[in-house]
Amino acid sequence: MACVLFVDDDQLTLETYEKIVSYFGHQAIVADCGMGAIELARNNSVDLIIVDHNLPDMNGFELLEHLRSNETALEIPMVMVSASHDVFAQRALAAGAQAYHAKPLLTKDLLNIIEEYTSG
Repeated sequence: MACVLFVDDDQLTLETYEKIVSYFGHQAIVADCGMGAIELARNNSVDLIIVDHNLPDMNGFELLEHLRSNETALEIPMVMVSASHDVFAQRALAAGAQAYHAKPLLTKDLLNIIEEYTSG
């Protein structure tokens, strides 16, 4: 079982991710802003972080960079997702993400990401 931290400003998206991963035996924790994600990453044993680009308090690139500068999250795989064009892919990788995926994520895509970046 993997513990996945989802960071997205859309509550419905967070609820959907949470239901999907829970159904398939994983644990989901959710944050609707960057500062919340930083706190959750610091205080939980997280196996993967999936970050949306648009957040209310910082953008996804800033969050990735902040998490990469924090020893607690240094080794946690991070994936950025966005409904925006793939132009963000290179910036996401430069900011510390292992991968970039366009939204919406289909269930199979989400499960493949979890499988690829965790042992769960």
